[in-house]
Amino acid sequence: MIFIVTIISVLVFALTNIFAKKTWQTALSMIFAVVFLLSLGFITANDHYHYGMKQLTETTTQTLTTAADNKDIDLLLYKPLGNGTEKVYLYKTNDSQDKPKPTGTDHVKNIVKNTQKNAQLQIDKTYWVYKNDTAKFWFSLSSKDHQLIKEKNTFSIPKNWVVLSTEQAEKLTKLVQENKTAMETDAKSFVQAKVKRAMLQQPTMNQATQQKIIQQATVEYQQQALAKLIAEVK
Repeated sequence: MIFIVTIISVLVFALTNIFAKKTWQTALSMIFAVVFLLSLGFITANDHYHYGMKQLTETTTQTLTTAADNKDIDLLLYKPLGNGTEKVYLYKTNDSQDKPKPTGTDHVKNIVKNTQKNAQLQIDKTYWVYKNDTAKFWFSLSSKDHQLIKEKNTFSIPKNWVVLSTEQAEKLTKLVQENKTAMETDAKSFVQAKVKRAMLQQPTMNQATQQKIIQQATVEYQQQALAKLIAEVK
């Protein structure tokens, strides 16, 4: 509406000023000149200083799943920008997601908390919105409603999660492939040793208990082996 008022006022001012022959016509043209200047001032205030607008923050929370193809490792990826001080994080929110989703780069702040119980992402987005219906009526054509001011992404992940760059993750994948045969052999030896030790302590152990020890030993070995490879790529 403010644009319409501006256009009408400048047209009426021009017409009345051109054809003004009487005092009241001149006065009328001056009134519309003032209306034009005022409307122009309001447009400028809205555009540059967000007059008639207010800040609104919208928060969403999503569960995180590992960004790695290997589901044995809980991974959050990032890609450094420029000199490495800024990072774009790559994440997945469900296992069916084909590719990790990147965080934005404009007005974005990313925080990683690696001491939480659950893996989740909290996104806080702050926008400029109309202060009320009156502001919406006057500035609906001039202002940018729901314009992003800032975005904060808080990644809350447990201690067992690993945060790697995309380059480090590629190196880790190669190391896993190169050491696959040796790791499988070592895993068998590790598990057998665990089962043997448990059998010596409990000779009458049943099959179900043995199977549970095998599963626990397998997970323990995988965690230790991956931890060593991760240490190599960091």
